Amino acid sequence: MRRWLDEIEQELYRLLPPQVDNRWVKQIFQVTVPFEDDRLFETICEPGRDLLYRGGKRWRPMLLLLNAKMLGGTEAYRRAKELVGLVEFPHNGSLIIDDIEDASVLRRGKPAAHVTYGTDISINAGNLLYFLPTITIDNSDLPDSQKLRLYTIYSEYMRKIHLGQGMDIAWHHTIDLIPSVEAYELMCRMKTGCLAAMGAQIGAAVATEDEQVVARAGLIAEHIGLSFQMFDDVINLEKGNPGKHRGDDIVENKKSLPIILYAQSRTANLERMFEVFRHAHEHGYEASKDRIRSLIDEIERSGALAQARDRALALARQVIDDIEELYEPSEDREVLTGMVKGFIEA
Repeated sequence: MRRWLDEIEQELYRLLPPQVDNRWVKQIFQVTVPFEDDRLFETICEPGRDLLYRGGKRWRPMLLLLNAKMLGGTEAYRRAKELVGLVEFPHNGSLIIDDIEDASVLRRGKPAAHVTYGTDISINAGNLLYFLPTITIDNSDLPDSQKLRLYTIYSEYMRKIHLGQGMDIAWHHTIDLIPSVEAYELMCRMKTGCLAAMGAQIGAAVATEDEQVVARAGLIAEHIGLSFQMFDDVINLEKGNPGKHRGDDIVENKKSLPIILYAQSRTANLERMFEVFRHAHEHGYEASKDRIRSLIDEIERSGALAQARDRALALARQVIDDIEELYEPSEDREVLTGMVKGFIEA
């Protein structure tokens, strides 16, 4: 796995290198800028490169490579390796845009892009990351029919991620709106699960023309993404996600799974919960952290955190069963099941 992660990093840095110049612009955009001031290129690229180079779990591009290898062997893996940016770049782009929309100040332990570079530059950089990696399809040695299939998969899932983000935004714009668990799961499948599903389908589509296998691979990965988000929701309230404050979902008025389950079971406490959300949203984390911690304690005592964790565990265990049904036994399959088990043990 370490070797695969190193190869993913190499491909990402090749697509967005430490320094960009007119030659890179010509390769990516098919134009030559009529001056030699490379500061323009740095302004355009630096927010995305900064976030990308901070690292990350890279489990989405791992899904792409694993599906290619498990379903098509070494040659499919070789072709798929050049496509990992199709998953990791839009993921990072969505984080930049998400932080602007949520007014988040931290990302991966450092200031969010818009805090450092400004909102206008960061929006442009985030959007660039959505489109930049499509050059890997154009430059691949795949037949045109497979290139068209990859563009179709990419377009479908990029639409879905914006649906999921739109649902999330609509809910956190209204303090006292609590969605159903079913609506929450749809939002997570679109916002978090869809990039995992896109990676799995791209890897599978490089390896096989069997559309049923490609679809099943995508659904398994979508459920991996959903279980990941459920665990992430629990961690946010239990100890805080890496590089972020504990309970900052409350500051952002996020309707996470533990919040929804708590609201359903403690209807008499809703107004107090909404008041904590309002105060945190208006005054920020530091001014509200005592209220936030008190609410988290209530949520934990109610059993909602344990319920959310149990729901994520059940889904993750079902995912492992589905993996073992679709893919032949191999070391690569063990890596995939180990990835899911890693979410369980986090």
